[in-house]
Amino acid sequence: MSKELVASYEGELPIGWELATIGELITPEGVFIDGDWIESKDQDPNGDVRLLQLADIGDGFYKNKSSRFLTKDKAEELNCTFLKKGDVLLARMPDPLGRACIFPGDEKDCVTVVDVCVIRSGTDEVGHKWLMYWVNSPKFRNTIASLQSGTTRRRISRGNLATITFPVPPPEQQKRIVAKIEELFSHIGAGIAALNKSKQLLKQYRQSVLKAAVTGELTKQWRLENKDKLEPASELLERILKERREKWEAQQLAQFAAKGKMPKNDKWKEKYNEPEKSAFETVLPDTWLVCSFEELILELKNGISKKPSEESGLAILRISAVRPMAVYKDDVRYLPLDFKSAGFELENGDLLFTRYNGNPELVGVCGKVKGLKDKTVYPDKLMRARPVTTDLISTDYLELSLNCGISKDFIRSVTKTTAGQSGVAGGDVKKCPTVLAPYEEQVEISKIVSEKIEAMQRLETELDNQITKAEKNKQSILASAFTGRLLNV
Repeated sequence: MSKELVASYEGELPIGWELATIGELITPEGVFIDGDWIESKDQDPNGDVRLLQLADIGDGFYKNKSSRFLTKDKAEELNCTFLKKGDVLLARMPDPLGRACIFPGDEKDCVTVVDVCVIRSGTDEVGHKWLMYWVNSPKFRNTIASLQSGTTRRRISRGNLATITFPVPPPEQQKRIVAKIEELFSHIGAGIAALNKSKQLLKQYRQSVLKAAVTGELTKQWRLENKDKLEPASELLERILKERREKWEAQQLAQFAAKGKMPKNDKWKEKYNEPEKSAFETVLPDTWLVCSFEELILELKNGISKKPSEESGLAILRISAVRPMAVYKDDVRYLPLDFKSAGFELENGDLLFTRYNGNPELVGVCGKVKGLKDKTVYPDKLMRARPVTTDLISTDYLELSLNCGISKDFIRSVTKTTAGQSGVAGGDVKKCPTVLAPYEEQVEISKIVSEKIEAMQRLETELDNQITKAEKNKQSILASAFTGRLLNV
């Protein structure tokens, strides 16, 4: 029995309430055991008995997420405990540690894994919902924090669970308090649902803003007011391609000079690879056009294949550092400090693409490198693109354009999935149709989108704060329930 917990209840328990351990409340007809040890070899995807996982155990609700099975014959051979409707399922591992839910019992035969504790009191004297809410209460969580064990994978043993006492009111009071908890939780849940709906509407609004940005709708009025000042994208692209070739030629001459062998004639210029043009057509303003991404860049290059394993040294981005319209420059691992990184060092303004990811929606997403101060390189599951020029192309505009509209649709269409990993080829990224607007309009679009996204982020943060506050209110309700203050009983 936990002396600390008993002491914490002194003077708080109402008349008629008692303190008891879980074990003291389990009748011979009840159950207080760990789930079953079922190995991969015991499982069968075509089996008729579902194997519940830790992922199925929500903090007060049943998630119903996993999809593992075994045959009934195998379950009986292993002497598994079949779950019953109303069983309390308690997760002995985080996050959070000790979360519990009620098994609804509205599906085929089910068993659960060893890191889930099954509690079935076997009596009406202790309601399962009362027990479940207690396990999810702040006082219980604070108690088990000091009783967990393990290093890499923290957990609480059933033996330690058995030492914890909790308050037990008479059955009728349990029912009334549970009803009050669920009434209040229902109101809070409705509020949280409304807040989450608002977050979803924000996401939809964000997509509509991006779509308007790359179809010309966002700057329609601005374009009318400035039409006489704008260089058409067709003329802009000619200047970009001219500069692209000039920079390639300058690079080649520098390489000749480094080797001490300057060319005798201009025949070497014939080796220049003209970028592939885009044949994609879509409805755009007259001064806009669709080009290939390759026409706008000097290079597209995969990163370093060496696996980072140092505690410190040369920073190399993780794959997770690149997300749509974002590069998290501090999401890094480390290579040896003396690693030869020439050709792979990032510069502010570089565009990074994800080359592979387990989630197809995160393949080919683009982020711009910003605010980089320390030397940083990138891994081979990312690709780096360097625009021809920042005087004729707004990299902020290019970043947003490549993450939406026809560009996103194209990347999705060329993404391939093999063995659970989705990927996109660099050649396809080069072919990606890219909407090009007049330069001044690119800058204006980037400014408007940035302002709107920042406003949306502030609103989303406020919604998240309100959701967090609502969840804390649920904990306050549980704290009151288990000291008898929730009702005048």
